[in-house]
Amino acid sequence: MNRKPFLLNFKQEVPLIDIDEAIEEDKYSEEMQMSVLPSGELTWSARSRRRPTSCHTAAHRLKAGYTRSGKYKSSRMVPGKRDKRAGK
Repeated sequence: MNRKPFLLNFKQEVPLIDIDEAIEEDKYSEEMQMSVLPSGELTWSARSRRRPTSCHTAAHRLKAGYTRSGKYKSSRMVPGKRDKRAGK
């Protein structure tokens, strides 16, 4: 039986990128719709994420019952909520 961790089977060497140089010299590519380095590699940053979308959680009722400590709680309404999430 092999005692080596499973994820080590997929280990690859990552090319070194000078972060300071990459941030100053990246530009937006219209055809790829992402930020690109002068060498043509993609710049993975917060600027390349999609814009936030609205998500609505419907109102619902929590059922009545006993808590772990033995107290009885009656049912109650939880109001609906609308929040912003990263686009999917």
